[in-house]
Amino acid sequence: MKKILLILCFCAPLVLGAQTIDWATDIAPILYEHCVSCHRDDGIGHFSLIGYGNAYSNRYGIRYMTEERQMPPWKADPEYRHYVGENVLTDAEILAISEWVEQGAPAGDMSQAPEDPVFLQGSEIGQADNVLLTPYYTLTSTEDEYRCFVMPSGLLEDAYLRGIEVIPGNHEAVHHVLIFEDTTGISSDLDAQTPEPGYVSFGGIGVQGARLVGAWVPGSRPQLLPESMGIKLHAGSSLVLQTHFPGEAVGLSEATTVNLFYTDGTNGIREVRMAPVLNHTPISLQDYPLYIPADSIKTYHAKFTIPIKASVLGVAPHMHLIGRSITSFAVTPAGDTVPLIRIPEWDFHWQGRYMFQYIQTLPAGTTLHAFAEYDNTSGNPNNPSFPPVDVSEGEATTDEMMLVYFTFMGYETGDENILLDSTLLSSAVLRPDNPVVEHIQLAPNPATSNTTLQFSVLETDQYQIDLVDASGSIVQTSSGSRTLPPGTQQKLLNVGHLPEGIYFVRILHRNRVVGIKRLVVQRSK
Repeated sequence: MKKILLILCFCAPLVLGAQTIDWATDIAPILYEHCVSCHRDDGIGHFSLIGYGNAYSNRYGIRYMTEERQMPPWKADPEYRHYVGENVLTDAEILAISEWVEQGAPAGDMSQAPEDPVFLQGSEIGQADNVLLTPYYTLTSTEDEYRCFVMPSGLLEDAYLRGIEVIPGNHEAVHHVLIFEDTTGISSDLDAQTPEPGYVSFGGIGVQGARLVGAWVPGSRPQLLPESMGIKLHAGSSLVLQTHFPGEAVGLSEATTVNLFYTDGTNGIREVRMAPVLNHTPISLQDYPLYIPADSIKTYHAKFTIPIKASVLGVAPHMHLIGRSITSFAVTPAGDTVPLIRIPEWDFHWQGRYMFQYIQTLPAGTTLHAFAEYDNTSGNPNNPSFPPVDVSEGEATTDEMMLVYFTFMGYETGDENILLDSTLLSSAVLRPDNPVVEHIQLAPNPATSNTTLQFSVLETDQYQIDLVDASGSIVQTSSGSRTLPPGTQQKLLNVGHLPEGIYFVRILHRNRVVGIKRLVVQRSK
């Protein structure tokens, strides 16, 4: 009996001190930040997670999918490189969800819950400058179909696109969409030759010189380029949507909405291009052709040396069903390796364009590389053929591809300082997995002429300090990175020459932002 009482005495404090996890204060903020952009009414997530009732009904699925790291569906390795809109749960957030379910998924004090998010009707990112709609189409084929829908842009003069938002009318029917610009009128002639909406074209859209200007794949989110950049569209051109309808969607119907967002005018706008610079053609692919025999696992290597200095905004890898992993990096003429993207577990159903947090500049003579692994064995659960069959390059879902699309433009001085991820201006979202600086302070703040930055360094390495304005432009920077030892560091910042306003002091470690502090500059009255 004494032993039992002793055990109870030791256990009781643990039980009484256990933290209660509830939906209102702990779980709702996680779901609203990471999940409900898809899991909402009319979203691609098929069911809503807005509100306590929806979360409670799906609590076991939420726990399983987050513990397995299948949701949120972010496939790029955050240990390799960071991107705009990175949607990755921390270990603490995953544990909180698990404990919430174990504790019976309590609601908590509903008065403390965040307000339900509100989504704009017809767009995730704002009011479009032009809205196009494909004809309503019903799938009649049991084979994969690549149907091209031609839509006049309506432009009377050249314009620059900051972004394209594609909204399929039926997510069960559409696998992916590629958007091309046609300035020849040939696509309209091809469309007129068939009685049904659009025309079928395997591979490209059947127009020599057509140019890729946008894409949508499952899991991709619309993004806007900076106001001074855009993809050029020509007056009188047409946009051609090549929509991939998988054979299993036969009998379904849909019409896709395309929202176009333009720059404000054309003066001073820099042209951005998209191209599969790394690909499975003989120009790029080593050991051409792309061919994976049945019951084999093969790795292919593509490379290309760029002839000019370039500013890269983002990358978008593409493979099909037996793809297992893909990694892309660049090697500069000086021998430096620049990580671009690594997807350790490829998922054909969750692809996307990954935009860098900062523009990545690459000098002329840099060689781009990609390594992709393909698993054409019965051990690959995504293999569409059982038993496995030989697979070669092609457009069908059961064929294979090896592409890395690059979003890029010619380099101009200062491009390496252009911020693409506005969330880096908020310390609230800066959550390094392995912090290397702590205890960041600014005094005085607000400042009129000078302020002192103080922070603690946890490991000896090179650090850089920048001062950026509210738009993300660097207004002051240290002259390159400096090696700092562990311990408390201080730096005097002169801000007397700056206009009044809000600024951000930024600490970089190996080109990664590891600390941000908000600074207010004001003039004495």
